[in-house]
Amino acid sequence: MLVVHLALAGLASLAAAEPLLTTRALRDGVPALPLGLHRHLAAQERAAAQLAQGPAWPAGADQLAFSSAETVQDYPAHTFQQLVSHDPAVPPSTPNATFSQRYWFDASHYKPGGPVFLLDGGETDGAGRIPFLRQGILAILSRATHGLGIILEHRYYGESFPVESLSTDDLRFLDTRQSLHDSAHFARTVKIPGLEHVNLTAGSAAPWYYIGGSYAGAKAAFARKLHPDVFDGAIASSAVTTAIVDFWQYYEPIRASAPADCIERLVESTSLVDTMLALNSPFLTPPLKALFGLDNVTSDADFVNALAIPLGSWQARNWDGAVGSSRFDAFCAALTNKTSTAIAASALSDSLVAAFSPTLGATSFPQDPRKAIASLAAYGEYVKQHVAPLCPPDESQDACFGTDEYPGDALDDYEWRSWAYQFCTEWGYFIGAAPEGTPSLVSRLLTVEYTSKICRKAFPPGELNRVPVMPNITAVNQLGGANLSHSRLAFVDGSEDPWLYATPHSPTAPNPHRKDTLKRPFKLIKGGVHHWDENGLPPGRTEPPEIAKIHRAEVDFVQTWVSEWREREGGKGKGRWRWKGALAGGAGDGEGEEGAREVGRWL
Repeated sequence: MLVVHLALAGLASLAAAEPLLTTRALRDGVPALPLGLHRHLAAQERAAAQLAQGPAWPAGADQLAFSSAETVQDYPAHTFQQLVSHDPAVPPSTPNATFSQRYWFDASHYKPGGPVFLLDGGETDGAGRIPFLRQGILAILSRATHGLGIILEHRYYGESFPVESLSTDDLRFLDTRQSLHDSAHFARTVKIPGLEHVNLTAGSAAPWYYIGGSYAGAKAAFARKLHPDVFDGAIASSAVTTAIVDFWQYYEPIRASAPADCIERLVESTSLVDTMLALNSPFLTPPLKALFGLDNVTSDADFVNALAIPLGSWQARNWDGAVGSSRFDAFCAALTNKTSTAIAASALSDSLVAAFSPTLGATSFPQDPRKAIASLAAYGEYVKQHVAPLCPPDESQDACFGTDEYPGDALDDYEWRSWAYQFCTEWGYFIGAAPEGTPSLVSRLLTVEYTSKICRKAFPPGELNRVPVMPNITAVNQLGGANLSHSRLAFVDGSEDPWLYATPHSPTAPNPHRKDTLKRPFKLIKGGVHHWDENGLPPGRTEPPEIAKIHRAEVDFVQTWVSEWREREGGKGKGRWRWKGALAGGAGDGEGEEGAREVGRWL
């Protein structure tokens, strides 16, 4: 990606091209957040987006272009007066204080009596989820059921703030349960503009279904368990229902699924870098850093953290090339290119082999030094060309890639600060090196001590609130973890998702191959990455078979849930539904209505 001081023509080019790295990928896929680099990327994204789309473009999209000015204009934001605190133990300064929480809706498919689908915006600007309303999962399900689609922005993200700053004290109202109570309170009391005459009260007048991906997917699962009287069902996509402090497993799906030659070279190069840094030699460390174009990164840990940046592009892959990234493929192609760095590698190997071969023991020295160093040179060339230039020429590399300074508590800092607070207090997910004995894609200098230091540096103790020494993951895991299950709760995951080991489909889960039924759907998208079922295509375009298959399945089980709700409520004298069609046998699990699938339509 080009530096921030680009000419107007350069910005236009940047807006049209796929970026090397988004702020979201940097925040979620790199072990420690280099805040200086994050701020530079954010400035570039805002400038490029405004140039390409105008000021209505929302910030903080997950991938490349999930949002546009047109989508924002078609779906204007509305606000709901949400309670600042639902927890008596954490009272606001003014009793029953409220704040404006944004939401968006689409009633174009709605017919009276239809269900309501509430999509949790998660840890980002809620406007970035609007395409899910326009052509993604909300549109797909609303069209199939005459339903109403809603996106609710998460507290402390986008423009939904109950406080004036993001100081440690002001962050005291930010936790998973508070946000779950937000959703339940919204569902019980909201009046949708234009539908004020319709009773949409959750739990009694209309069935509500909670939808979310990643952290918001975990919330969808938790909402079904904690508020079953409000949410009749939920779809939890890539739901990280298990909080983990040392989440080295983030890289395991990459190691298992990426091209074997690429992974072999990456693991070998990473090990070689660690071996060379361990020597602490003034004759080796500076030329090693120079090889990667990171000559002036002082800390060895910050240096190897920067080397992990290309791995963040794995999570940004998507079945739809318009919103996904192909950068990981380019990274692997560079690592496995056998000719482009041959000359440089040959010269480098002669000097490096001579420099450190006498120093290393036989077990540490590569069996084929020249091949190993050729791979290292290819890795270095890629980082030198694509990562090092992310730092503007008028900034020091320590200012860009350093991880010792985390100043700022303004609301504009929410893109990094709000989620950092959440993982520091409840979720963990400190991503780093694999344990000894397991091949590691990243340096073993990336320890939990290093990756968690943002918690100590960004959130000093306040008068009313303090961040624990280590996250209280019990607050999350007591809700069910990888074993969480509930009627009308669907789990949809991707087999290549780097977050797989935090989901119920984790290979280490108690039952990663549980039965898949209409009442308890348990779906794994082969080759899928991160909540791939949530985005869709506009009419006229054909989805890949695996995505079309999962969307058909979601329509099928949701139609069944809605049918069952109408039967239940009709039996209580509340429904006036007439069924046209018949029930056909389904994949039952022995729980009564599970054995029937609707064939027909509700009138």
